[in-house]
Amino acid sequence: MRRGITLCALLMLLLTLALPAADAVSAERPAMLTFRVHVPDYTPPDAKLYIAGNLPALGPWDPGKVELGRIEDGVYAITLVLPVDTELRFKFTRGTWESVEKGPRFEEISDRTHVVVGDETVTVEVANWRDYAAGPDRATITGDVEVISDFPATRLGNTRDIIVLLPPGYREDAERRYPVLYMHDGQNLFDASTSFIGVEWGVDEAVNRLIEEDQVEPLIVVGIYNTSNRAYEYTPAADAGRGDGGGAELYADFIVNDLKPYIDDNYRTMPERAHTGVMGSSLGGVCSLYLGWEHRDVFSRIGAMSTSYHWANQDIVRRIKARAPASGTRIWIDMGTAEDSRDSNRDGVTDIIELHRVVRDTLVGHGMKLGRNLRYVEDEGAVHNEHAWASRFPRALTFLFPKR
Repeated sequence: MRRGITLCALLMLLLTLALPAADAVSAERPAMLTFRVHVPDYTPPDAKLYIAGNLPALGPWDPGKVELGRIEDGVYAITLVLPVDTELRFKFTRGTWESVEKGPRFEEISDRTHVVVGDETVTVEVANWRDYAAGPDRATITGDVEVISDFPATRLGNTRDIIVLLPPGYREDAERRYPVLYMHDGQNLFDASTSFIGVEWGVDEAVNRLIEEDQVEPLIVVGIYNTSNRAYEYTPAADAGRGDGGGAELYADFIVNDLKPYIDDNYRTMPERAHTGVMGSSLGGVCSLYLGWEHRDVFSRIGAMSTSYHWANQDIVRRIKARAPASGTRIWIDMGTAEDSRDSNRDGVTDIIELHRVVRDTLVGHGMKLGRNLRYVEDEGAVHNEHAWASRFPRALTFLFPKR
């Protein structure tokens, strides 16, 4: 009898070991995440709705790729199968960034975020669409902004608009002076109505918020509009494949000898190198690094986003390798992991993200310290566009101009 009980217990134990634990099965099974999206009443009844975000399942960041289904008037839905603990960043559009969702006052909103915890349905309310902000309300500039029209660039022989963002409290304290950040592609920084494909960086909203939260020191931002000669003005060497480039020193002369003296004379700036920064993306990243290297007596804080390191056979990379940055320089460099690969015939590097890492390692080799005076970011799933740069801008600004 005792032997029978023992044998039965043994059989039960073997069966238990052979069956997978319920927890193990559920842990391995992806979750079904459903977004149920309510759109504004004025949305056209035949409108299509899309989600764009940081994962391949969300585009990534393609505004017209991943479509939701219409389930009733004004309500759309989509179900995604994703691993538990997946972190999502996303927005809803009607197919383009020009028709991306906006806030209750048609203001820019931050990326939506969600962490997958299991099977669930998430209800979302879209407040407004960018392309329905009509007339003067279409301008999305916030804060204390001044526009200088047709500012002359003497050696370039042209003019451009300059937009100046003043910090909160600038008008009240007539004695206080402020550091300055010069930014390229000025029409893309503050206003959706002037920006490329209707997507702005939201610099005004981000700067004002970060100042009010004591995350950055109050500063002046000077947005420099680009021209039709953007590639020429932003690059220090001609690119054989493009047949363009090489005017960066003339553009630098414009900033250093025309624009900066005007800004310092007409606004309460801290004009010294230690308080002056420059930032740009793509070819604007090339230009920012060039200014930081070749005009190191003027700029000490450099932001280079999604830099086109491949331009002119990696000219800017060679300049960085050849000479260490000046003492006291602070540098932010970043790149999205989903940015295009580029062909290169130097150093065996074929992927632009690898060039990004080469620059990081070179700067570390020059003595810069990651996290101290150098910040390096690879933005998972991000592509080469204004939306990605807007998303990273607050972090870059917080690093370059931290509240002391």
